[in-house]
Amino acid sequence: MNATLVKSAPPGDFAYISALNTGWHVQLHSLIAEKKPITYDFFPLRKFPDDVLGQVTQHGYQHLILENDRWQHFFIPPANDFT
Repeated sequence: MNATLVKSAPPGDFAYISALNTGWHVQLHSLIAEKKPITYDFFPLRKFPDDVLGQVTQHGYQHLILENDRWQHFFIPPANDFT
């Protein structure tokens, strides 16, 4: 999945996921299945899990990274699903 750098956070109400919290992986899968917009802090992951990237790609999500804070990432569902 390709990521796009953005100058500011996209508008909208995002669910927040942190890899520092127990169960983040399950919560993230659930939010993707519900096609919810998601923001997450990449810290402390060195690499995002391939199974999650495959799922967001399959669901048509767009991956955005905040240019001035590259720890901040966003998964945006397809436009017609983003409410």
